Amino acid sequence: MSGRWAGVLVLLPTVAMSCGCATLESGADAKANSYGVAVYAPSTQDWRLRWQATTSQLAKQRALRDCAVADCQVVLEFGPKQCGTLALGQSGIGVGRGDTPAAAETAALGDCQRTTQGCRVAPAECNL
Repeated sequence: MSGRWAGVLVLLPTVAMSCGCATLESGADAKANSYGVAVYAPSTQDWRLRWQATTSQLAKQRALRDCAVADCQVVLEFGPKQCGTLALGQSGIGVGRGDTPAAAETAALGDCQRTTQGCRVAPAECNL
């Protein structure tokens, strides 16, 4: 394609990739003073991560709304300058937080492996 539509086609994937669970705030201060949560619904094994929210309450509200299952519950909260994630196993989950994505992922995997097998770790998200 050429002309006016070529620029639009290139822009759309970029916009889609930048959208996610983060709030619309930007800048180092917003990220460093932000909050995140992981929510999980045992009945469906549905989960959500929210990060870079301006308050912990806002992170919880948005994650629970996105999960939209009656038994969805907050399983992890992580604050400013922290990363968080969860690991899903055959019959349970594990959660982890840390100063780096790798530390949070390692903690989640270890927590999951204490109670179940076949654990898979979701990529950590950070308020850094």
